[in-house]
Amino acid sequence: MKIHVLYLGKMEFPRFRLVECQNEETMVVSPAVAILIQHPTLGNILYDTGNSEDFLQVYTKEMLHDYPITENITIVEALAKVGLTPEDIDQIILSHLHFDHAGGLKHFVGTKAIRHVLVSEADLKQAWWAVTTGNGGAYIRELFDVEGIQFDTISDTTWLAEDLGLFIQASHTPGVIGMILKTEHNGTILTTSDAIYTADSYEKALPPGGTINKTTDEFFDNLKRIQAMQEGYNATLLFGHDIDQILSWVDRGAID
Repeated sequence: MKIHVLYLGKMEFPRFRLVECQNEETMVVSPAVAILIQHPTLGNILYDTGNSEDFLQVYTKEMLHDYPITENITIVEALAKVGLTPEDIDQIILSHLHFDHAGGLKHFVGTKAIRHVLVSEADLKQAWWAVTTGNGGAYIRELFDVEGIQFDTISDTTWLAEDLGLFIQASHTPGVIGMILKTEHNGTILTTSDAIYTADSYEKALPPGGTINKTTDEFFDNLKRIQAMQEGYNATLLFGHDIDQILSWVDRGAID
């Protein structure tokens, strides 16, 4: 199994919209990211797809104001850097259906991957409720309601292979998928996606900021769980929007 962290550009906004922060003038750079897993039996798996290049036309005024995109690299461009196209992807896993994770789905219309999009059942239900009741927020229907899409759902820890497991985090949304990746040379890697945004948030127990998260209770519950999983697996954590960590992992190239 080989793992590639794909950098898909960045957003820049006040840090209090990402994690708890007293100074409202402090800014943060927040990357968009996907993870490519080249698995010996499962094929090419893509975890998340980044933002849409049509964000100025498609995203709501609220999202463009709160999370302005200052650099956008499409998933097509990122895959090309590792010698692949959307047609080479066998399955897509979406950590959740927010705009900066589902924004590249349209590039997979007509491919086999669009018929195998794995999501959390709870997040899918929340997304459809949100966009059909006028409460879309970070869910944007046009991004995930694309031609030919077929969702596969999970509601509990699910192992796709002995070295690739998925788990559900009831934090940030009702169901954010994290991954357990057991590598040959780099130990176990746990991905948290947006349930824990940054290393700083994890190490200092800083709850999320902004308006997406209604309470902090689920964050702290999930934090304890991830701490236990990290200890149990002796794992390295990969966070959802930590710019320094993401860029350092991109620089590492393929991880196996």
